[in-house]
Amino acid sequence: MIDQSGLQRMLSQRMLKAYAQILFEVDPEGAQEQLEDAVLLFDQQLDGLTKQAPSQKVLIALQKVDDIWQEFKPVMQAPVSMKGLHVLLSLDESLLEATHDVVLELQAYAGTAPARLVNTAGRQRMLSQRIAKLYTLASGGVRTAGLDQQLQSARYEFEGALAHLLQAPENTSEITRGLQEVERQWIIFRTSFQLHDDGEGKYIPFLVARAAEKIFRQMDQVTAHYVHVGQ
Repeated sequence: MIDQSGLQRMLSQRMLKAYAQILFEVDPEGAQEQLEDAVLLFDQQLDGLTKQAPSQKVLIALQKVDDIWQEFKPVMQAPVSMKGLHVLLSLDESLLEATHDVVLELQAYAGTAPARLVNTAGRQRMLSQRIAKLYTLASGGVRTAGLDQQLQSARYEFEGALAHLLQAPENTSEITRGLQEVERQWIIFRTSFQLHDDGEGKYIPFLVARAAEKIFRQMDQVTAHYVHVGQ
């Protein structure tokens, strides 16, 4: 359930990333498919997690997610617009925080070291989508309060967590290979940021979106391996 709830956390960022990509025409067809799939999966998993909640604390945390989702979902399903984007941005951080709280409650309930690794690896999936989301917003000229700081913070957190995971004694050879591939893809991410940070002012959202997708897929596999280690 930690892996599944971690996917919800990731989907909160993936949906808004895809919405922004459609709005700013960054692989809009692929982003539309991602958006529709993500909304459907979030809905299905929220229902499944609620039915299987192992404690009252988890159930309460899931109810908070559902309350925000009832406002979020209709905007996601309406035609994409700048007005819709700003409504979603007003709910985005609350949905992310609420989904993260569910993961923490489930991790506390499990109380094992592998559970913490599943959480950390799963959070990397979310960060890949969050970074791509924030980068796409910046490239589209959306300057929300604290966006640059959020982007920098997400980048540093990703790098720190990746280093931590690479040193985990529970790692199998498959996990290590997967993390090393993520490390290679991360170099592309860093290069994209440096083009802008170095004063050239260049944004390459399509390249960032593609690299983010590769990192997400790879971290999804790594997370599944950690789930297996914990069984």
